Amino acid sequence: MIKKILFLYLFISLLLPKVVFGKELIRDAEIEETLKIITEPLIKNTKIDKENFKILVINDSSMNAFVTSGHNIFIHYGLIAKLETVEQLQSVIAHEIAHIIGGHYIQRISDFDRAQTVAGIGMALSAAAGLATGDTNVVIGLAAGTQSASKRAFLKNTRTQEASADQTGIKLMAEANINPNAALEVLKIFKGQEFLTAKRQDPYIQTHPLNSQRISSIDKSLKSLNYTIKPRDKNLDYLFQRMRAKFIGFTGKPNSILRISNFKNNKELTTYTRAIAYHRMPDFKLAKLEIENLLKIKPDDPYYNELKAQFLLENGNVEESIKYYKRALELEPNQFLLKIGYARALNAIGEYKTSISLLKEIYTKDPNNGRLLRELAIAYSNIGETGWASLLTAERYALYGKFKNAMLHAKRVLGTSTHGSIVWLKAEDLVLEIENILN
Repeated sequence: MIKKILFLYLFISLLLPKVVFGKELIRDAEIEETLKIITEPLIKNTKIDKENFKILVINDSSMNAFVTSGHNIFIHYGLIAKLETVEQLQSVIAHEIAHIIGGHYIQRISDFDRAQTVAGIGMALSAAAGLATGDTNVVIGLAAGTQSASKRAFLKNTRTQEASADQTGIKLMAEANINPNAALEVLKIFKGQEFLTAKRQDPYIQTHPLNSQRISSIDKSLKSLNYTIKPRDKNLDYLFQRMRAKFIGFTGKPNSILRISNFKNNKELTTYTRAIAYHRMPDFKLAKLEIENLLKIKPDDPYYNELKAQFLLENGNVEESIKYYKRALELEPNQFLLKIGYARALNAIGEYKTSISLLKEIYTKDPNNGRLLRELAIAYSNIGETGWASLLTAERYALYGKFKNAMLHAKRVLGTSTHGSIVWLKAEDLVLEIENILN
C-alpha cells in the first residue's frame, strides 16, 4: 500500500502543481516579478535551474515558508507582511534555497517508507492531490480530513537539516554581499514561541525547529564569516515595501487601512494601499481617484496600469479596462499573468477568438493555472467548441483535486467528440490518469 502511495505521489507531482496543503495561491504579476528580482542575487552563483525555479505566495496570514519537490519555495504572505526589511526576506529565501541545495525535501519523501498510520497515508495522499492555481478559492481535493499534525510532520525539517540550511543560507547572503545578520533578526521574531503550545505557535516554528543553540550557532558563524556588505539597494527596498503595501491593501480591513495616514512615510505607497482599500469597500469613485493619483506619479508603471484595468473591469467598464490592459502589456510584454487579465476582459466583450489565441500561448508556459483554464474554457464554449471547453474544465477540476468532477467532464468529451481527435485523445489520457489515482 505504501509503495502505491509513493508512486501516486511521484506521478501527481509531475502532473499537477507542487504541493501546498489546502491553501490558496496568490498569483500576481507584480508580486512574482518582485520576488524574482529580490531572489536573483541569491541564486546567481548556484546550480539551481533558474528557469524552473519559482517562489509562490500562499494566501495565509500566518508566518511560514517551505520548499516542495522541484525548485519551488512557498511563502505565506503573512510572513512577508511581518518582515521589516528586504534583507530579512532575502534571509528567509536563502534559508529555503539551502534546503533545496541540501536535498532535504527528497529526504522527507523517503520518510514515506516509514508511514504506517492512517494519518500518514492520508498525508501522502494529500501531498499527491494538492493544489493550487491562479484562482482565489482553490483547496485540496483528497484527504481533506488529514490531521494537521501529520501535515506538519511532512513539512518539518530535522534539526540537522535546519543547522545545515542556516549555515548555507548565511553563506549565500554573504556571497551576494547582503547583510547575513538579517537571518538572526528573523529568528528573533519567533524567539520564545518554542515554549508555546502547538496551537499558539506560528507554522514557521512547527516546520523549522528553533532553540537557543541554533541562534547561538548562527551568531558564532556570523562572527567568523568573512564578508563585505554592500549598501542596501534602494530599488530592492522600494520593491519590497511596495509588495508589502499591496498585501496590506488586499488583505487588511479597508477601514483600518484608510485610517493609516502614511505607509512607511511614502506618499506613493500610501496611495497604493488606499486605492486598493477603496476598491474592496467598494467605492469605485474614490478607488479610481487614488489609482489616477498613482498614475500621475508613475504613468508608465505596468502594474499601476493593470490595477486600474482591474478596477474598471470589475466595475463593468470593460471597454475602458482593455485600454489599460493594453498599456500594461506594452510596458511589460513578457508578463503572461497580465495577459490572463486582458483575456478576461476580451471574453467580457465577446472577443473570444482573440482571447483563445492569447491564452493558448500562455498555456504552454503555465498549464497549471486555474484562471487561465477557466477563461480559455469560457472562450471555447462561446464559439461552440464544447469538447475543448469540457476538457479544460476537466483539467481545472483535476488541478484542484476534484477528480470525480474532472472525470465527469473528461468522459463528456469522450462521448461527444470525434473518436481519435486531439481533444478526444487528451480526454482519454486524463481519464486513464484519474483512474490510476482513484483505483
